[in-house]
Amino acid sequence: MDAHAVVIVDTEGVITSWNEGAVRLFGHAASAAVGQPVDLIVPEHLRDAHWAGFHRAMASPEIKDMAADLPVLCSDGIIREFTGRLLALSDGLGTAIGAIAIYHAEGSTGVRPFSLPSSVP
Repeated sequence: MDAHAVVIVDTEGVITSWNEGAVRLFGHAASAAVGQPVDLIVPEHLRDAHWAGFHRAMASPEIKDMAADLPVLCSDGIIREFTGRLLALSDGLGTAIGAIAIYHAEGSTGVRPFSLPSSVP
């Protein structure tokens, strides 16, 4: 069983890879996730901020440590928080080719840039 959920998206934010850890943590089968916009797991109240940051990262991909406790919209409709790391992916010439997010269910980074709705456990 994969301990980490790994989600890869292209430069348009469409999911291109979804591992067994993502199935386990988020509840969506890979066949249902691949080909869908990453909005599938981005809570609705954070989508504008997500897309603004995503488009900035795709326009100018940089390697920087972006680890935080991140809210994820799971298949059952519940928003859960997971430790995560986000990285823009670029080729050898520095052109964006997508992004990768790696999540783990255990622990905390101590960084919480987004607040969960008060009804979330």
